[in-house]
Amino acid sequence: MADVEKGPEFRILSLAGGGYLGFYTACVLAELEEQAGEPLGRRFDLIAGTSVGGILAIALAFEIPMAKIREIFLEQGTRIFSSRGLPNNAVAKLRDLTRSVLGPKYNGVALNKALAKHLGRKTLGEALHSVVVPAVNITLSQTKVFKSPHASGSRGDQGVRAASVAMATSAAPAYFPAVRVGPHLYADGGLFAVAPDQVAMHEAEHFMRVDASRIRMLSIGTATMDYRPSSAVSETDGAVDWLADGRLLLTLISVQQQHVQAMMEDRLRDRYTRLDAQWPYDAELGIDVATSEAAEVLSQLAHKTLEDARAVRSVRRFLSPGS
Repeated sequence: MADVEKGPEFRILSLAGGGYLGFYTACVLAELEEQAGEPLGRRFDLIAGTSVGGILAIALAFEIPMAKIREIFLEQGTRIFSSRGLPNNAVAKLRDLTRSVLGPKYNGVALNKALAKHLGRKTLGEALHSVVVPAVNITLSQTKVFKSPHASGSRGDQGVRAASVAMATSAAPAYFPAVRVGPHLYADGGLFAVAPDQVAMHEAEHFMRVDASRIRMLSIGTATMDYRPSSAVSETDGAVDWLADGRLLLTLISVQQQHVQAMMEDRLRDRYTRLDAQWPYDAELGIDVATSEAAEVLSQLAHKTLEDARAVRSVRRFLSPGS
């Protein structure tokens, strides 16, 4: 019988969404890049990212240093979001909710400026590494995966500006304005693929014609493992309970990642590595909480993740030059 493992290993990096919680991911990537000793994108054959993970994926595809991206989170976090912490009572929750009733909670200007500064007018066709980024076409209510032109069936987006794609994939409804790309408006890819592992797997198998037996995937979350609401849930919870502290989005992020992880472990078994951190119940974290305290917690969680002996062994293979 032929050995199905023959052939070069095909490495995929998949990055989940989660707003400012993506600072955790950025810290993990910065440490991994430091260990690799060169741009981390060079260690992977395909990079996928959704929402903030999409921003990070595009940065990797253009070899923007992850240490620089980590700095942007720290320097621009309160400009992109705000310096507010989590609302701590019913009145504060209601007030927080009203910020997005008649329009997006944030205008996206600071994020757009940061992306334009580092990506300029570069297009997906100029990406140095293969990348796929989910978004949602809200004009047509259709899913969309923006792609670099890395395969014959993955062309069509090569003229789209990378900064526009980064804005589109992270345009969370009610948080940021929708983004126009061509004739259509786009919103956050997390509406259907918070963890883009399966999107990347399909891209590799169907469009890049890679046999699944060759695929090895590193998937990185946003510190939402085993998320639980901070307050007790009730049968009669309404919009304020579900929306004001990010509970609905955090639940969607956590359960989608759980589901995708289970399926990818079934498919790839020990060729699938998942890095994430346990949700810290005693910390003031949230989708749009960009305080210095939140940044410190997320940074510590990232460092702790990479100190874990099992993570060290699992990740080491991804940091070596491709086989």
